[in-house]
Parts: sequence; C-alpha cells; structure tokens
Amino acid sequence: MIAHVAQTGEDRGRVVLQLRSGRPSVIALEAAVRVARAFQSEIEGLFVQDEQLFDCAAYGFVQEISLSGRQRRAVSAAGIERDLHLAAQVARRQIEALARRAEVPLRCRVVRDEPLRALSVACAESGPWNMVALAEPFTAGNGGMLKQMLVEIAGSTGLVMVGPKAKRVTGPVIVAVEDSEQLPAMLKTAERLAALDGAELLLLLIASDPERLHWMDGEARLVIEGREDVRIQSAEVARGEAAVVAETLRRLKGGFVICRFGGLVVPDEGDLRPLVAALECPLLLVR
Repeated sequence: MIAHVAQTGEDRGRVVLQLRSGRPSVIALEAAVRVARAFQSEIEGLFVQDEQLFDCAAYGFVQEISLSGRQRRAVSAAGIERDLHLAAQVARRQIEALARRAEVPLRCRVVRDEPLRALSVACAESGPWNMVALAEPFTAGNGGMLKQMLVEIAGSTGLVMVGPKAKRVTGPVIVAVEDSEQLPAMLKTAERLAALDGAELLLLLIASDPERLHWMDGEARLVIEGREDVRIQSAEVARGEAAVVAETLRRLKGGFVICRFGGLVVPDEGDLRPLVAALECPLLLVR
C-alpha cells in the first residue's frame, strides 16, 4: 500500500497523532509535523483517555504505587480524570508550538475510549488517506499492538513511530527495501520527506543472500533510472538476523526510515528489542 495523506481541505484524511500521556516524545511530535508538511496535510491531536483506567478505579482495592515502591495512593475516577486533563493540556501546548512554527493546521480533541478503537473511529470519520502517528515511544513488547493497528485501522495508510532512543529528524531519508515491488511507492514518500530540507535519499537493500541482493540492486537501478540524488547500499543478512539490520540503520544515522511491516526490520512476530536499542530517528511503517 502507498503511504499517502490527504491534503488540507481535501477532507479525506490527515495525520492522526495519538497522545496518551503528558510526556510525549518530542521527536515523535516533530515527526508527525514533518509528515504533515511533506503531504501539505493537517494534524489532529487525539488525546486518548484509556477507558480501562476508569474501569480499574471502580475497584476499591486498586492503588497507585510509585516507581520506587515507597509511596501509595488510592485511585479514584475523579483523580484519574484530573491527571489526564492536565496531561492533555501539557501535550497540547507542545504540539501547538511545533505546528505553529511549521505552519501546519492543527486541531485537538480528547476522547475516552479503548486506544485502538479510538484511532479506528477517528480514521473512519475522515478517510481513507490518514497517517497514524504515535506520540509515545514503542517498546520491545509492542509488536502485537503494531500488527493490530495496521490490520484493524482500515482508514490509515501507514504508522509513524519512534523508539526510546530517538534523537533526530534530520539526516538521510532511508528506504529499507525488502521487496522490490514496493520500492516505487516507498520512494515517492521518501522524496516528499527529503524535499523538506534537501536530505539525501538512500535505498538500503536487505536480503539474506548475495544472489538476491544482486537481483534487487538491478531492480532498484531500473526504478531510479540513473538519478544522482539517490544512493544505493546493500545489507546482506545471514540467517535473517534482525539485529544486523537494526545496527546498519543506526550506523547510517538517518533522519527518517521507511519500511514495510512484517520483514526483517519490523517483524510481524518476534522480538523488537534490536530495533528498540538501535533506532535513533522516526520510522514510517507501511503494510
């Protein structure tokens, strides 16, 4: 699927930024703004009050325990609502400042729902060209959640996310190519992002053996037709080790990585620890 976002005024999509706490990743917010700028789109900040938190508050024995384990306090629906309201205000001020500087249209709202359902409803309201962006970093155990988002949110074309070590949005726009058929569409998205600041375009060809890499290299050169602004690099991954791919991405010091879900970069089953440990820039994930 092509990663596309509807333009402002088209009323067929936008960047839907999911916020769940008052401590979003600044890099994640900047990534959402860059995608909106690249597609001349708008952002909808969707602060989700997780309904399960309020369900827990209905039980009198539930307590909140500090990270040190030394402090405890009773949990109440009113207390949760107050804390989430304050968190939403903090997060809104952050994204408003970034959107204002980038001259990107922004609207925000608060919903109380299960997070995945809230995103599905938001994308269904205006679609089908939505890009979902996650404000909080993903973790090693989020593989199942990412798969659910890509499978169940029908009105989205991609997912923008960052890991806990994200620290930049500038640098080469890297297209991690594991399937040559997806290259033309992924390259178009990369071109939009690179055009924002004249970043280098880099195609990282990923395969498990030299013969397939050679074939992919030929296919890639046919697609780019001798363009001098696109660099090609190969990564041979013996035994399908995701850690090798993750380390290669780290060393390339990209400003954005574009890849498909279900390959060596982001497997649909298994451990995301190598990617969590190595990824230092935003990731745009397509089906």
